[in-house]
Amino acid sequence: MKYYDFGYLPILALSPAEMAAIEELPGKDRDCILPLFLLKGWGASSRLSNSIERIKKSIEGRRWIADIDEGFIEGKKDTEGRYPRPVFKEIEELLDGDNNYQKWFEFVASHENLIPTLRYNGLCNAECITNQANKLYALGRGLVIRVFMKTIEPDVFNKVVVALRESCCKEILFLLDYGDIDRSILVEVEENTQLISKLQSFFPNAMFSISSSSFPNSFSGSYRGEIPIYERQFYNKVVKTLPDVSFVYSDRGGARAEKNKGGGGTPPPRIDYPLKNDWRFVRKELDEDAGEERKALYKEAALEVLKSDYWEPTLALWGTQMIELTSKGDDYGITNPNRATAVRINIHLYLQLHYHDVIEGLDTDEEWID
Repeated sequence: MKYYDFGYLPILALSPAEMAAIEELPGKDRDCILPLFLLKGWGASSRLSNSIERIKKSIEGRRWIADIDEGFIEGKKDTEGRYPRPVFKEIEELLDGDNNYQKWFEFVASHENLIPTLRYNGLCNAECITNQANKLYALGRGLVIRVFMKTIEPDVFNKVVVALRESCCKEILFLLDYGDIDRSILVEVEENTQLISKLQSFFPNAMFSISSSSFPNSFSGSYRGEIPIYERQFYNKVVKTLPDVSFVYSDRGGARAEKNKGGGGTPPPRIDYPLKNDWRFVRKELDEDAGEERKALYKEAALEVLKSDYWEPTLALWGTQMIELTSKGDDYGITNPNRATAVRINIHLYLQLHYHDVIEGLDTDEEWID
């Protein structure tokens, strides 16, 4: 499939941790990843163009899939109906369904390395969806159909399928997004394989991706442990059942789908170490008003990770090097939760991309260009 020649499709938020995590991957690995970025304002910036520039910086001109963080504008207007910054209005315009989502089409067309997602809601009729799909597909970049599996109404899903069957779109990618999950998702394998099998019969040239996250919302009361990556287990079971369907793995990069809203204070020092099928972690309790103690506890956690039987000393990534720096008490190591998150996601992205490879034999050094 000419549009989808890649090995991994992580859905990433425009957060400092997630941007740093993918930016610090070796270039040859970023060549094999096709990330989906959820568009919103970057930090406190005023314009959407700042978000685009941050994405470009993180992947250095490579292709990416564009979707919108629709929750970004919710509840942001003041009592007079005004947004605090222009970027909120820009996002609102991209969500406008007028004229088959014309504003979205114009935005996509103006960024050549961008692969579009189809926009739709319960108010769209089949003709609107077909027309939009044809216009986006005519750009020659492919088309991604992201489906929120937990919330989409059956009649809306059916309408999208009917509209796409009437379109000229052939090589499309269905991204079935389950959001945050737990182990109970594993009992739904048969139901989902039946759905994908049916879709594949309608769209024989399509590719399918299953995305979700089982990363925990809280580690309270835990000192160390291991957490199964249920999204990988779910994906593996579905793929095994449908050997003739084209699949690509997707997840949230080792982050939650629904982000914590904050307000709970800074969490205790914790270092996570991803493996292919689970996350290991070491967590240290912190006294109030600890000051310098937080840095010391990150050092203790890093030393414990380095001494563990799961530590892979030959894995020379930015994330693993950050853990090593932290174990030495270096100021450039992990000193806060945001940096710890970036480290976890950096390692997770690499391991999921190379899930079927022998990690010990892989070269993580960048090629030298004179």
